[in-house]
Amino acid sequence: MKFPSLFVVALASGTALSSHAFAQAQQPILELEGNLAYGHGNGGIGIFMPFLLDGGNGVFFDASGHFVEGSARQASFGMGYRHRIENGWLLGGYGYLDVFNSEHGNTFNQLSFGVEALGPVFEARANVYLPLGDDKVAASLSHAFVSGSELKFQAGREFARTGADAEAGMRLPVFPEGINAEMKVFGGAYWYDGARGLDDTLGVKARTEVSFSGLPGVSGSTLVLGASVSYDNEDRTEFGLTARLRVPLGGSSRTGKAAFDPMFQRVERSDFVRTHADRDGVIEAAEFVHGGQAVGKVVSISSATGDAAAINAALTTAGTNALVLANGGISVSQALQLGTGQHLLGGGGSIAVRGANSRIQAAFRAGGEAASLTGTNPLANVVTMGTGSEIAGLAITGGLAGIASNGTSNLSIRNVDISKTGTKDVGGDGIRLDNVTGATIEGAKIHDLYICDNNNSCEFAVGRPNLAPHAAIAALGTNGLTIRNTVIDKVTYGIFAGSRIGGSRWDPVIANKAANIVIDNVTISRSRREGILLVAADDVKMNKVTVDNSKQGLDMDLVVLQGTSNVTIKDMTLSGGINGLMLISASTLPEGAKTTNVRVDRLKIDGTRQAGVFLNPVSDIHLKNVTVTNAGTYGAHIYGSEYEFLGGAVKDITFEDFRVDRAKAAGLYFANPVENIRGDVTVLNTPLNCLAETGNSTSLTQTGGSVLKLNGTALEANKLKTTCK
Repeated sequence: MKFPSLFVVALASGTALSSHAFAQAQQPILELEGNLAYGHGNGGIGIFMPFLLDGGNGVFFDASGHFVEGSARQASFGMGYRHRIENGWLLGGYGYLDVFNSEHGNTFNQLSFGVEALGPVFEARANVYLPLGDDKVAASLSHAFVSGSELKFQAGREFARTGADAEAGMRLPVFPEGINAEMKVFGGAYWYDGARGLDDTLGVKARTEVSFSGLPGVSGSTLVLGASVSYDNEDRTEFGLTARLRVPLGGSSRTGKAAFDPMFQRVERSDFVRTHADRDGVIEAAEFVHGGQAVGKVVSISSATGDAAAINAALTTAGTNALVLANGGISVSQALQLGTGQHLLGGGGSIAVRGANSRIQAAFRAGGEAASLTGTNPLANVVTMGTGSEIAGLAITGGLAGIASNGTSNLSIRNVDISKTGTKDVGGDGIRLDNVTGATIEGAKIHDLYICDNNNSCEFAVGRPNLAPHAAIAALGTNGLTIRNTVIDKVTYGIFAGSRIGGSRWDPVIANKAANIVIDNVTISRSRREGILLVAADDVKMNKVTVDNSKQGLDMDLVVLQGTSNVTIKDMTLSGGINGLMLISASTLPEGAKTTNVRVDRLKIDGTRQAGVFLNPVSDIHLKNVTVTNAGTYGAHIYGSEYEFLGGAVKDITFEDFRVDRAKAAGLYFANPVENIRGDVTVLNTPLNCLAETGNSTSLTQTGGSVLKLNGTALEANKLKTTCK
């Protein structure tokens, strides 16, 4: 149970006791406290409930809660007895239950007991703290380490410590009798046990406090200001400041110096359970988070291992699920071949592992020199991946493709830097995935690949739909592809993902479908051709994607969806290029590969040489919160076909808050048949709101209540050519 609930329960129960348990119940005292200590601010709120017995003795119930910056907090519940003796002295004893929530998310329970002697001038007290329960896991301190040829996992641990403290003090006669104030000084010591391999903590503490009573308008209240200094062999010197206000609820007859009566004084004890957290928990076997398999043999590779053949022999010997640690620069003339479940990690890189028993996750960071792989053979990939394999923390240059995999599943590629792959004569990609099921590319930087300007050999064509050469990421026939937090710069194609299409040109079929694609927080710049090209793909999500080709002379369209369906686009920014967002279909693609059900929200397009958005026979497209600025021709080019076998009309298009500003020719352009266009389009600083091609096939058909408004005025379908000219 967390502190707020505990405190409410304690407050309610204490209030109930005060109503009937003792005939001489006193007013409950509300306490508010603030501290600045150990470099952190903390505060507290409590309720102290005293009850007087015959002979001037008393009992009390106490409930309080303390909190610090962050998540650590404590609730305390206690009761005690105080007995008056001669000469104004008071002897007391008390017990508390403390419930503490640590900054590591663990909850500890503790019993504490104390005694006190409070006199007119001198006072003293002592407390002992007895934790309940066993050690807890401190997940944030967990780590993995190599032991021989094995990877071990060690969970962090946290435990509460047994302790004791004592102090004595006196009231200093610094205030005249007529002043309702007093000053006290204290000195003391504390100890916490050194179990579980720790040294005992021994410390001394001094503090002083000045108390004032009778605050204006609050009868019986006291205000305490204090300062403290402590020193021990663990935390060294620490300083603290305290401010505390105590207010009897409903007022009190104890005014003036009577407000300092020790019978109603707070109990002085440690505000928090003292815990210790370290990395020295239970040692256990480690598992890879990626793939969930036990970590196999740990091997190291470097230039000293030998050539690619020698390294591959070592990988084969290491076996399934091996952890391969790469160090320094390694040149290879043939592909390094990662086997099933093998994880290749460069020096300074990290991979996620967990304890086989505890299931706690941590990052294992490889030591050694930063690793770079250089492919010296333009006909060979640098690294090939097996099923369940992972690559992290590497720089890769040269070769046909930096990373390649074919016919595998469950791949992870993280924090890699890939450059200078491919050549004019043999092609090549940064990352090449063929017929892969499940792959994640995260934190990659892919840049400075071969730039192909030859349209005959490098331009994507529907007659050869399986080829878009020299891509930063090429995924053909891949199902379950995630590309996240990746930067791509100076490449031919940015991302190409398409279904593998087989059969004849006149009867094409999808052999391996591209589906379940996520492109999240990806930036592409200076791509010679399409930044993103999706062909015959299905179920695509793009979020926070930027394609910026504004700083180059030659380029193509920025984002192209060809025969691609069920797409969600959010927060996309496109700059430069020929057309910004291009949604098209092609009759030469397999039946069913249509561009449909596309949902776009928050799209900004600027500075295209032609249209911001290009639609060519597609259907069920929803464009929301779209802004097109400085388009070279039109805000949106809507281009249907008069032939059904070529796709027919562009139909069922929604423009919702679609804005065109400073387009060179017109806000919207209509060509050939268009059906059911609805929504609202705002056109600013543009010669024409709309323009329609003059051919006989151009028409607008609106059914089912479809209405398109241009600058607030509905566009009448039968007046398309006379209105848009």
